[in-house]
Amino acid sequence: MKTPSSLLLTAAIAAASSAALAGERVGDFALIDHQGAFQSMAWHDDHAAIAILPQAVGATDAASLATMQALQSKYATQGIEFFLLNPGLQTDRAAVAADIAGVDMPVLMDDTQLVSEMLGLTRLDEALLYDPSSFELLYRGSADGIEAAIERTLAGESFDLVSTATMGKPIDYRNVDVHADLSYANDIAPIIAENCAECHREGGIAPFAMDNSLAVQGWSPMIREVVMTKRMPPGQIDNKISHKMKNEMNLSDDEMQMLVRWINNGSVVEGNEDPLTALVWPEGKWSLGEPDLIVKVPAQSIPATGVVDYMDLPIDLGLTEDRWVRGSEVAPGDPTVLHHIITTVVPPEGAPDFQKILMDILNDLPAEKAATVRTQIFAAVAAGKQPDIGAIFEAVPEIDVSAFLGGGTDPNMASIAGYAPGNAVSLNPEGVGGLLRAGTSLNLQMHYTTSGKEAVDETEIGIYFYPEGYVPEERMGGGVGNAFSIAIPAGAKDHEMQLVTLVPEEAEIYSMMPHMHFRGKRMSFKAQYPDGSEEMLLSVPAYSFNWQLAHELEEPVRVPAGTKIIATGAFDNSAQNDFNPDPNSEVNWGEQSWEEMFMGFYTWKNLNQTGSE
Repeated sequence: MKTPSSLLLTAAIAAASSAALAGERVGDFALIDHQGAFQSMAWHDDHAAIAILPQAVGATDAASLATMQALQSKYATQGIEFFLLNPGLQTDRAAVAADIAGVDMPVLMDDTQLVSEMLGLTRLDEALLYDPSSFELLYRGSADGIEAAIERTLAGESFDLVSTATMGKPIDYRNVDVHADLSYANDIAPIIAENCAECHREGGIAPFAMDNSLAVQGWSPMIREVVMTKRMPPGQIDNKISHKMKNEMNLSDDEMQMLVRWINNGSVVEGNEDPLTALVWPEGKWSLGEPDLIVKVPAQSIPATGVVDYMDLPIDLGLTEDRWVRGSEVAPGDPTVLHHIITTVVPPEGAPDFQKILMDILNDLPAEKAATVRTQIFAAVAAGKQPDIGAIFEAVPEIDVSAFLGGGTDPNMASIAGYAPGNAVSLNPEGVGGLLRAGTSLNLQMHYTTSGKEAVDETEIGIYFYPEGYVPEERMGGGVGNAFSIAIPAGAKDHEMQLVTLVPEEAEIYSMMPHMHFRGKRMSFKAQYPDGSEEMLLSVPAYSFNWQLAHELEEPVRVPAGTKIIATGAFDNSAQNDFNPDPNSEVNWGEQSWEEMFMGFYTWKNLNQTGSE
């Protein structure tokens, strides 16, 4: 039974939605559906309208659903998209999937109930028609009445929102009482401090500071918009199905509710207490403290416009004795132009002989598989062609791609941090490390993008050593999956690909990182165990090229030898992708941002460390 406060909320939503009844814009939003897909309403603006009906396990209005299914059959090919929406009544996606078995409509999971509130939904039989271009409601009422609004929309008519009364089961909204009188100092400022202020501060990487109550009030409409569309915090994962991540950036459902409801209620600041003004940030450029060794990258002059070719810069570390590395960090000189650095450790004897590495790998493979690879290589060479490396790696996942992308196969060799937005630090757990031998150097692949004005980048790399004489007991390893064969059709909205990376020994997985370029849309990582069972490790449903994040597991996941990490992702090469340089072209593998890559980077630690001596 609904509480009196819930009844008041229902009335309040109905009253608040009266503005929408006059045709006012309700706003954009994005939700993850019950199948784990990211659904942004703005992405669907190539449709004339979106039809939505509430869904609840065991309580969906059957007659309304049947009507919407009939309308979907009639109008889906005419530019009308159809969704169901669970207004936070259940969060169990498996239960939702079972409840709508046989229904071909994604269920938008509104776990916070904020979208349902914004749309003014009060009952489970209320159908909505929403314009994804103007973010306006066109219709709210019974499913039987929505067809007329659909026809008028398809005819290009302009009309005020049509509203009809329904008598279905009321939607119960939660946390209303506790959010009725939120405190800026006690409720809102801590959310900003924990999730936003590190970037949104003086000298931070964000474009404006939120370091006091006046700034938060001033930016509150923008804060509401980016939270409702899930653009901020950045690099969000699907934390309803993923393992818990140490560096997770998501707001919790309660935090989102408090923040948006406080803004909806006028962003009121009470009293003079302002916790944001008391925040203190570490001085200097190094988040891990002053490094033991600072590597200065030669200054690079970047033009205002045009394409800057990839640079490969050799760097002599000047080491005269062997040192064990605990961690490293990149301090970008000018992050407005530095897009990424790939750091390769080069041993004193020089870069590895990749042909020898391949031959050694083939010698370790079962004879039948090794023969298959050799046949492919020799056939390609005999035809005067390059071997199809992608096909070889796909057919034989035992081949460690990372041996070809990094510094070879020495298990003791240290790795040094690279750089991409949001990813600049590499820190091993205590007692885990890698070796930099005397005479070791680095090779830096530097990728710059122009920003509209000339710039000079003076990046530095900080390296943190264990004390002299101390030898860490364990080594961190890992792997790389890389699809060398990519062919994304022009206009493709969801071109799916898959990578398989083998974990050859029993290990603990520490992190996963997807890598694609402008057309990257989504990527998830499953562990497929030798017995055939599978487990979802991480899902990134809204991949962003602007945030190249290595997602660190809060607790390492132990996997048996022979486990396969299956990375499944997709590209959006359509005009709906605002970052797409050219939706009319097929896209292939390449290093430049307008070309594409499909990669997964993994760190894991073998449980048997005897091979690291």
